[in-house]
Amino acid sequence: MAQRAFSFRSYFLVGFLLSISAFAQVDQYARGLEFFRQRQWRDAATAFQQYEKAQPGKSDARLYAAKSLINLGQIKEAASTLEPYVANNPDSQDAVYLLAYLRFREDRPRESLKLFTAAAKLKTPTSDDLKIVSLDYVLLNDYDDAGRYLEESLKMDPDNLEARYHLGRVRYQQNKFDEAIAAFQEVVRRDPANVKAEDNLGLSLEGKNQTTQAIAAYRKAIDLDAAAAAHDEEPYLDLGILLGKLNRGPEAVPLLLRATQIAPRSSKARYELGKAYFAANHFDDARMQIEEAVRLDNSNSANHYLLGRVYQRLGKKDLAARQFAMTDDLIGKQNSNATGMSAGAR
Repeated sequence: MAQRAFSFRSYFLVGFLLSISAFAQVDQYARGLEFFRQRQWRDAATAFQQYEKAQPGKSDARLYAAKSLINLGQIKEAASTLEPYVANNPDSQDAVYLLAYLRFREDRPRESLKLFTAAAKLKTPTSDDLKIVSLDYVLLNDYDDAGRYLEESLKMDPDNLEARYHLGRVRYQQNKFDEAIAAFQEVVRRDPANVKAEDNLGLSLEGKNQTTQAIAAYRKAIDLDAAAAAHDEEPYLDLGILLGKLNRGPEAVPLLLRATQIAPRSSKARYELGKAYFAANHFDDARMQIEEAVRLDNSNSANHYLLGRVYQRLGKKDLAARQFAMTDDLIGKQNSNATGMSAGAR
């Protein structure tokens, strides 16, 4: 009798402990949701991951963990978290669309488009979904399809300023400058503090050889940037390049110098500043900038060529010859790759 009582008590204790464990797991999921609502992404991701570990495949914890990781900027981790959930829940509209977005962020446009196609069979895409589809096509250098999907995105939501901005970028890439100008002007009209839109308006105006208007747009973008909390080197760079083309080098230098201060690891900014110094016969200053450009991007033939010219002017013939040889080698490789790609395309 005593033994039977002991067994009953043991059974009751085990059941009691299991109940406590189950409640604790449910509580962990609830805590994750609360953290998620409060935008405490790291705590939310941890809570959902712990719940999934305890109850694998029993909930949408992986989906919420992936969303939390996206908000933390952890794209690869979000994708690896979400993949098993999509595999087990292929009819989850939210999950398939989210994985399609993550594939775009991972620079895997073909996989992203395949997932978007699958997701569209589950639910009609939103304006933002079509915007990402268009950007997949941009990654594939297919600007016709990119433009088409952006137009569809804007039909669904004319107030989607990101879609309109990207439409301007696509039309600029297609040399359809009037359409690009119209898109960027509309973005600026609705969002007057948009530095990127104002800068791209300048690029589009420059594309039409409307130099005076382009300079005005660049200067307005620079004024907007000066008042912003975070800074963008592009308007300084774009105006500096244009002024250099117009043989207004002394005006270009401070702009390009500011671009390198904002983006010290930009090879392009270093190159353009070095080029401006070279045009002004400031060869030592040019050398420092172009050497840094080469260090940041050693595979750019233009960097090596300009550095060779700088070394020539400084009387460093051996160094110049070495840079010109590297230039020829890089151009040869680029031509070889281009020929191989063309042959493959046929």
